[in-house]
Amino acid sequence: MQRMKHTAQQFALTDSSVLIVGETGTGKEVIAQSIHNGSSRSNAPFVAVNCAALPDQLLESELFGYEEGAFTGARRGGKAGLFELAHGGTIFLDEIGETASHVQQRLLRVLEERRVMRIGGEKVIPIDVRVIAATNKPLWSLVTQGKFRQDLFFRLDVLRINTVPLREVPEDIPVLFEGLLKQIWYQRKGVGTPPRPVPEIYRMLCAYHWPGNVRELRNMVDYLIATLTSGVVNREAVADWFYNKSLPDPDVYAEGSTREREEVQRRYVGSLEEVQRQLIVDTLFQCHGDVQRTADRLGISRTTLWRKMKQWNLG
Repeated sequence: MQRMKHTAQQFALTDSSVLIVGETGTGKEVIAQSIHNGSSRSNAPFVAVNCAALPDQLLESELFGYEEGAFTGARRGGKAGLFELAHGGTIFLDEIGETASHVQQRLLRVLEERRVMRIGGEKVIPIDVRVIAATNKPLWSLVTQGKFRQDLFFRLDVLRINTVPLREVPEDIPVLFEGLLKQIWYQRKGVGTPPRPVPEIYRMLCAYHWPGNVRELRNMVDYLIATLTSGVVNREAVADWFYNKSLPDPDVYAEGSTREREEVQRRYVGSLEEVQRQLIVDTLFQCHGDVQRTADRLGISRTTLWRKMKQWNLG
């Protein structure tokens, strides 16, 4: 995370386009906002849009604006697009891989010409905008499939930051957990002392694959604050979240008796290495030795799984 922060600080000193690649919940928008805040554009607007959240036609009108009468329901007097609103600052295009081909074509022209024309308009509007895009999909793979324009890809992928899934940096979990615990506590309660986590819980947290990454960790902390009955975050409280909310191993953590839940808790206690090894052994058994299925279920790459199996002589 510190290396990523340093890279973002370096990119903030330039004005080139940035592509942020990573899984959902890894803080792509936070990084984009940080780059903007550290740049010479920090006093100008930072405009963010989720390209996957809007239908294609609506996304096009939101990005580029429209003139009065451009289409049925168009606002009287027209509307400025997000590129115009971001003039002098930064526009953040989240989930850029979800855009339709005609929107990609217009984006490419805006990036090349540094000017925009509203839908239904004839006036060309010069813009000075830095573009930061983000995707949770392998964008180059979409290019090879013909689903994303190659020329737009290279316009966006000038500078790149690859975010790191939480499962690959378990050493960050205690710091993040305690920071989120304090932050959410004061947001919810305003006063008092946040609950104190006991060290044993981190073995359980580090054994989980965190498909939702930091966003999921934040949800967990929110849940714990809402359900805690004491001033301590202990193993029982964390096990309750695993049992009710998120499952590191769906087959083992299936609904069952208290005895079954206690058996699961007992199995996944030990050093981080012991917990990881036990989880891999159990999942390999449930997948009948199928390495690809095991890797998919654990949320890790096949290469990482092979390396772990070799390390522990599990092959």
